[in-house]
Amino acid sequence: MCLNIDLHMLILDNDIRNILVAVIENDLAATKIPKERVPKLRRIWKCQQAYDFLYGHRVGYYKGLAEGIILERYRRQLSDEEEDAIFQIIQLYTKALRKYFSYYKDRRTKN
Repeated sequence: MCLNIDLHMLILDNDIRNILVAVIENDLAATKIPKERVPKLRRIWKCQQAYDFLYGHRVGYYKGLAEGIILERYRRQLSDEEEDAIFQIIQLYTKALRKYFSYYKDRRTKN
């Protein structure tokens, strides 16, 4: 995927940007877990919509991944600008991620 990088994203180190992009793209290429596991996921995590939960979980994972790198490398938390840059990278993949996780959507309901 060709990334349209704006100046805000340049706040992150190149390698952190590249790691985030690689992880997201690997997730999109990964085999999905069987739908039979969705009821257990709903029960354990007490969520109604597995696809929304899984999407939110992955977005949180991407942020946490970048935050962990910053913490290890610079011994500090993300700045607001770095956090914005992370979400801008994720936003480039929002449509593809939503499509990926829509596999788990219950087609019998409108939700």
